[in-house]
Amino acid sequence: MHTSEKEITSRHGMNATPAQHRIIPMTPAEERELVIRYAIHNSSYGPLLIASSARGILFTGFGEEEQLLGELRDRFPAALITSGEDPLHRHALARIEKPYSEDTLSLHLKGTAFQLAVWEELLQIPCGKTTSYAMLAQKIGHPASSRAVGNAVGRNPIACLIPCHRVLRSDKQMGGYHWGTHVKVKLLEAEAALSFQSTINNNR
Repeated sequence: MHTSEKEITSRHGMNATPAQHRIIPMTPAEERELVIRYAIHNSSYGPLLIASSARGILFTGFGEEEQLLGELRDRFPAALITSGEDPLHRHALARIEKPYSEDTLSLHLKGTAFQLAVWEELLQIPCGKTTSYAMLAQKIGHPASSRAVGNAVGRNPIACLIPCHRVLRSDKQMGGYHWGTHVKVKLLEAEAALSFQSTINNNR
């Protein structure tokens, strides 16, 4: 089930992630005529595939190009997928490298209404902070659906920009991560350092 054409805007305060990402739900008609451009970029966390449509970023992932291309094709079997740079890719990479930057990104996402609600809530988690699956379930109004929330988190197609790496198990253990637990650890360590430095700067 897809949501309507409605665009979802995520707003944040000064002490949270500053950029206002827009989630644009993908319609079935858009999916049937989808043209995707992708490129592999070097990031601080390893090789990163960034893919976009004419409306926004629709996939980012860490790993080997062949594996990530296979996942992209599985997610969008009817799409025309071509290799090539898109100016959006550089904006996305800049935001991943500097999560406190002011870049505003459009995210063109294929998902159910429930998945989109979970991904929207993930955008509210500030850089340097973490939450749990149970807390996410409460936030979206489904407190008994922690397992379903976990599945939606695991299906997040946008590494870093939709920060599913900021979700831990209720016992504070790291838990899984679609692109590798070692990447999750590096992301959280980098963000904790940035948050600490930001706190010091704000207290001067």
